[in-house]
Formats: sequence, C-alpha cells, structure tokens
Amino acid sequence: MFIVGPATVDDIDTLVEQGAALFREDAGAFDTFIDFTWSAREGRADLERLLGSEDCLVLVARDDEVIAHLVGYTHVASPTRLPVTYANLRSLYVEPSHRRRGVADQLTRAFVEWARVKGCAEALVDSYAANEPAQRLYERHGFAVRSTARALGL
Repeated sequence: MFIVGPATVDDIDTLVEQGAALFREDAGAFDTFIDFTWSAREGRADLERLLGSEDCLVLVARDDEVIAHLVGYTHVASPTRLPVTYANLRSLYVEPSHRRRGVADQLTRAFVEWARVKGCAEALVDSYAANEPAQRLYERHGFAVRSTARALGL
C-alpha cells in the first residue's frame, strides 16, 4: 500500500532520477527535440525552487520508498483572458513496477483538490496525443480536450 504526501528536500535525488526517466519514456518516445540532459543539469535547482513556493505542488507516493511523483503549479491568465488563476499539472511519473495500481489516479485527485482549494478556475494538463495511457488517465478525471497543437517537422 502507498501513501501520498508532500515531497521533501530529502526526496530531490529520487525526483531528479524519476524526471530523467519521464523524459526518456514519455518525451523520448514522442518528442524528437527533448533535451535529455536537462534533468541532470537543472533538475535539482528546479525542484528546490518548486518546493519553496506556495504556488507549487510537489507530491510523492511512498511505499517504503518514493514510487511516484506529481508536480503542479498555479499561474494567472494571460492578458488576453479574464483574470483568473489556473492550475497546471506539469509532470506525473510512476515507477514501472507500481503502475496500474491506482497511484496516478490518487496523485491526480490530490492535484485537482489542491487546485480547488487554491481557488483555481481550471486545472490544465498537456500530454502527448500518442500517449494513450496518459490520455485515458486524464479523461477519467474529467479533463477534456480543448485545443490541439500540431507540429510540422522541417
């Protein structure tokens, strides 16, 4: 059984490793321009900044050790939109040996609840269209497709 709660500074090394794994598995499969060195180079400083911000959420799921994480943050609307606050689910990773056990669902529910408590108008997430498990996860939690980004390799 696992427990979801806030990440701590002591979790950063594991989160950097999981971030690198997410890059390899997700973006590596769907994005030819991903910088695989970013997590090793910038991940620690990025996570320290996120952990220190009340506008960010860094959760971990633990089962003796960290088996998953979720990173989210709030931001205000662009000047072309009404002045509301949004919550963005930036990343979600579950160790392969713990997948399909409800970990991602519990992390996603916690993110949505955090966004509600923060007074956000909407919760947003970007995911690769070809990542079908991610698409199913977010649809299960009520995230609807609003726009489509397209790319043309040159």
